[in-house]
Amino acid sequence: MSDVTVLPPGMVDVSETLTGRFSNEVRVGSHRLLADEPSDVGGDDAGPMPHDFVLAALGACTSMTA
Repeated sequence: MSDVTVLPPGMVDVSETLTGRFSNEVRVGSHRLLADEPSDVGGDDAGPMPHDFVLAALGACTSMTA
């Protein structure tokens, strides 16, 4: 997670970290997030599962627009 390039609004970049079986770096604007799977399915549990990000996004959208 060394790239400091700020992505333009609406752009998301996802790439493998090459540090684990499922670990991915998610870049959004100036933010860097890790997505992974739990250890019981072969991940390193280094970050939330992708489905958790989807649920978090829906929850945040609902909270901000309610």
